[in-house]
Amino acid sequence: MKKKQLSLMVALFPLLAFSQTTEESVPVPVLEQTKDSTEFVSIEDIIKEKEETTMRSNAIMHFDQVWTRRSFFNIGYNVSTLVPKETIPTGMDNGIVQNRKSNYGFSLQYGRSYRLHKKPIKNILQFYVDYTPIDVCFNHYKIGSESEKLYNSAIKRVVPEKNGATSSYYYIPWDLEKFEGSYGMSVGPSFTVLPFAYIKNNNGLHFLKFNMYFRVGYQASILYMANDDNADMNTETSQDFQNMSNNLKMNWGHGLLTTFGLSVTWKYIGIGYEHRVAQNKYKSVTTRDFGSDTYKFKTSTDRIFISFRMGR
Repeated sequence: MKKKQLSLMVALFPLLAFSQTTEESVPVPVLEQTKDSTEFVSIEDIIKEKEETTMRSNAIMHFDQVWTRRSFFNIGYNVSTLVPKETIPTGMDNGIVQNRKSNYGFSLQYGRSYRLHKKPIKNILQFYVDYTPIDVCFNHYKIGSESEKLYNSAIKRVVPEKNGATSSYYYIPWDLEKFEGSYGMSVGPSFTVLPFAYIKNNNGLHFLKFNMYFRVGYQASILYMANDDNADMNTETSQDFQNMSNNLKMNWGHGLLTTFGLSVTWKYIGIGYEHRVAQNKYKSVTTRDFGSDTYKFKTSTDRIFISFRMGR
């Protein structure tokens, strides 16, 4: 009996082992998760993103060049009017000094625009503070009267002194040919507009800029009157005639100036217009002959200029 049981167990053992091995080796099916198709990046997307990055970089470099050249050098042609701000006698038949208009004039300016904000607003608008350390102006005024005789050295004006005494001085011959030279400095706000910044097919138009400014400053001026012996009504044999013939007829002055202007530029060159007003108090250099009185004048100047842009 025991032998039969043992034989049966030996016969069934391989079957049990095979069954266990088969059960362990059967693979369990695994369900794969479906990936979101939006996570896949195609080659076309990579190329497109690269092109957009390059375009943005090129646009930044392009507009950096557009907004450079903040320094300026202007060469201008002037038309000026010299206007007395008070009644100034000439000594000729109760005559007084009249307004005088220049027949030509020139100017030179150098300055720089300092940005109030680092980046332009929408690449369209930029605000600045302009500083002009050099503003040189020259004007020529022709003879101020059609008369051959413009002054009379025989007539003097009497001026009371502080000690109670009086002194006599010649009248300044304002009607003679005059040369005016001035040097000034000014500072003030300005803004520049790019009207074609959004045009994409013509980058050259991006360099077309419109600028407007207002400045306040101070200037020193020289007003020189050329000698002309034939313009003296006095006789040539008198001592006063000789004195007036040989003395220096020059006045120096200083005062506030204001300017308002606008310009159009393309890259490094432009054209503009400016209106300039200077309020000067003049005094004779030769106080021994003409006294130390001051004379108030206003010089109004209209100038057209060519502008050269440079620097960063």
